[in-house]
Amino acid sequence: MMKKAIKYIISLLVLVLSLAIVIYWLNPNGIYQLTDNTAQFVPLQSVPKNTLSLKAKDCGICHNEIYQEWQSSLHSKAYTDPFFTAYIKKDKGDPTCLVCHTPLLNQSPVILSTASGHYNDLEVDKNEHFDASLQQEGVTCAACHVRNGVIYGPYKKEQINAPHPVVYDKKFLSKSLCKQCHEVPSKDFSLMNEGVCSTGMESDSGIWAARGYICQDCHMPGVERPLVPGYPKRLGKKHLWPGAYSNHQLQKAFSFRAQQNKNSLTITISNSGAGHKVPTGDTDRFIVMDFFWQETGSNNQIEKKIYSIEFKRQVVWQPIMFVLSDNRLAPGESKKIDIELPSLSSSPSRTGKLSVNAYYHVMTTHSLKRLKDKFELKNEWPIKRLFIKKQVIPIYN
Repeated sequence: MMKKAIKYIISLLVLVLSLAIVIYWLNPNGIYQLTDNTAQFVPLQSVPKNTLSLKAKDCGICHNEIYQEWQSSLHSKAYTDPFFTAYIKKDKGDPTCLVCHTPLLNQSPVILSTASGHYNDLEVDKNEHFDASLQQEGVTCAACHVRNGVIYGPYKKEQINAPHPVVYDKKFLSKSLCKQCHEVPSKDFSLMNEGVCSTGMESDSGIWAARGYICQDCHMPGVERPLVPGYPKRLGKKHLWPGAYSNHQLQKAFSFRAQQNKNSLTITISNSGAGHKVPTGDTDRFIVMDFFWQETGSNNQIEKKIYSIEFKRQVVWQPIMFVLSDNRLAPGESKKIDIELPSLSSSPSRTGKLSVNAYYHVMTTHSLKRLKDKFELKNEWPIKRLFIKKQVIPIYN
């Protein structure tokens, strides 16, 4: 009987292993699906009349403030960022990553094509018009603004007196411009309902979407200034795109409150300020919150950590992609936590002060070590950052 059970278990394991091998073969390492509905390289662009080149520094001759903002943004480092450099080595040089990190075909050493529109049939050819210096600029000005020798933007021609060709494009006043790269769909052979990078999809529901907010409302703050020195002031947008690397942006995402009932607390954590889940984007990212309680009314002001929570999306990549868990808060969503208060002193009263620390993690220390050891990550940025420090949470009875 025992031998029969062992044979049955071995047969089952062989079947599961065989199935996993077949699925792995059907589901290659590439995570990007190239179709008509996803981002592709912007076709080769020519230099607009009366401009010097497609390079950002030449745009900055006239648009100096915008150029300086772009220089300080992560868009300008989309190709040179050390994490991206290591990740693309990890993904075996997957050329589809360049579609969003260097969006202009002028910036790519390769031309991608596919007969069926799918990653599995991807053909890679040499790009004779590749500009290596332009590649270093990542998401450069021309990637969004130049098409067919014309500069596109959110202002109608009668509002601008420009020396170069200008055309109004309403997509600059919608999410579509951002979603083409911040919504990377999973492949067909996947159990994921949302994309690998699902920021765009996440932003389509919730309190801010219902009120008509778009990505630019939060990530491109409004500013009144001349488009070019000497021109009249007009309402525009800062080209900073603050996100997860901005403490201020992260602080705006969360709000807290607590209700006390004798010796217990109910803490409510809300995503009240972000138009998508937090953290969003790369699945390596996660947020940890630590809650502290300090009793008042006694001589000993003792403080103790009473609770810790992690917000993260956990994805299984092989043999088939699926979301194992995801406890991130959607826009407007709240999570309640019930905690028994500790007795920190001889005082029978449980009156005290509640506070929170919040940490943003780019990845785990294990992932960091792996990228350094195997994929030559040369990183000087911290992978863990405190963005909320001892924020006092109001307590209601």
